[in-house]
Order: sequence, then C-alpha cells, then structure tokens
Amino acid sequence: MVDLTEIEGYRVVPLRMTPDAKHCHSIYMREHFIRLMDPNKPKGRTLFLLNVPPYVTEASLKTFFKSKGKVESVLFAEKPGRDETEHWYEGLDVPFSNVQAPFKFKVAYVVFEKSTSIGQSLVIESIDLFNSSGECLIKTGMELWHDNYVNKYILDAEKTQRQIDAYMASYDKRERAALAAARTSEADPDGWVTVGKDGRNAGFEQKESVVGRIERKMAKDKKTKELKNFYTFQIRESKMQNIVELRKKYEEDKQKIELLKKSRRFRPF
Repeated sequence: MVDLTEIEGYRVVPLRMTPDAKHCHSIYMREHFIRLMDPNKPKGRTLFLLNVPPYVTEASLKTFFKSKGKVESVLFAEKPGRDETEHWYEGLDVPFSNVQAPFKFKVAYVVFEKSTSIGQSLVIESIDLFNSSGECLIKTGMELWHDNYVNKYILDAEKTQRQIDAYMASYDKRERAALAAARTSEADPDGWVTVGKDGRNAGFEQKESVVGRIERKMAKDKKTKELKNFYTFQIRESKMQNIVELRKKYEEDKQKIELLKKSRRFRPF
C-alpha cells in the first residue's frame, strides 16, 4: 500500500479550516535547502511549503507554527527561486500603488529561530488554521471578497494624510537621488551628459570631442538612405546632367587643342 503521507521527499498534510473538516486541501512541506545561500531563508531553520492556497496568510501560518518554536518570518513566492520572494512583495509597500498581493496558489517559507523547530514541524498530522474555539484564523468566500472591496476605499482622513506625506517623502528622495546621479554621471557612448537645473544648458551637454564624429555619422546615414536613379525623374535628370558635363568637357578640350595649334612654331632644322 502506498504511503500518501510522504511523496518524493515531501511530507503531505491536510490543511484544516475547521475541527470537523473531512475533505481538505493538501500541503507539501520539507526542510528548505538550496545550493546558493539566502540570508532571508537560512539553511537548517527554514521550512518550505508547497501548494499553498491563495487565501492563506502569513499571519495564519505564523500563528500555527509558533507552537513548534519561535517564528522569525513567513515569506510567500509564486514559485521556488532565490529572487521569487522579492518579486512577490514588489510594490506592495508603496503608498497609493494599485499593486496587490497576487491571489493565486503559492509557496511559503517559514523561518524559525531554532533548527529544532524543523523536526517538530515535519511530524505534524495537519495544519490547523483555527483557534481553540474552532473559529477559522483566515477569511474566505464572501467575507474575504467583502473585506477586499471595503479596503479599496480610504475613509480615515488622518490615515490618508499620512499616506500622502509618506508618498511625497519617497518621491522627493527619489528625485534627489536622480539629481545626484545626474551630476556625477559620465558621458554615454554618443557623448551626452545629463546635467541638473544648475547646469550650463539646464538639459543636456554634449562634448566638443564627439560633435564632429556625430555630424559625420549623420551625414553618412543620410547619404546611405538616399536612393539614386530609383525614380523616373531621377534617371532623366541624371542623363541630362551627363550630357551637360560631356558638352562642357568637349568645349574645354577644343580650347586646349586651339591653344596647342597657336603655340606651334616653324622649325626647319
């Protein structure tokens, strides 16, 4: 008989929302290990959870696993990977941003303070997201949708002002950093140097050493793009120009011959 409590190194446990739940979602977990060290997921103290439902929160997992030891953090990611956690939380802490945590299946990393908590976590029979009175620790269904809708609107004026102040402070910080970087930046391959408002041209300054090279490049590009003898009028004008040049050269040659004849002298000896 196949043991369904473990599959390919993963411990399989049911995720229970209520004490009397019979048909439960399955979570796959094991100790997290990776060849490249990650300071946010230390080796020997991180539990890796796979197939985590969208409605599971960091707080609910932290509440459950704290019975196995002190939990330092709970991190989510769309898929396993060193930088996937950063992508998951990117933009979530920016004021007035429309970025929301993705509502999709995910993976979780539970970081404990002590390594002994990993062994205790891997022998549990189920992950119970409810308290001692049987109340669920997370919101699902209509209750979750209602809260998400209500949270879209800010009704507290003081909270709104704090978010505005935080956003403007962040904006000013980014502008000062961009201005400082522009002042210390070097010329790009085309010779352009970004300068601030107190610069000579308050815009872009181009070095004289590359002006000639850029002009030659522009002239060459323009010449390359020109189509010679492509249209009928171009062919006609080209033929007429050739005839004029031939006639001009013929007249010049006649004058040279006349000059040679006049310069001849009779020399009998």
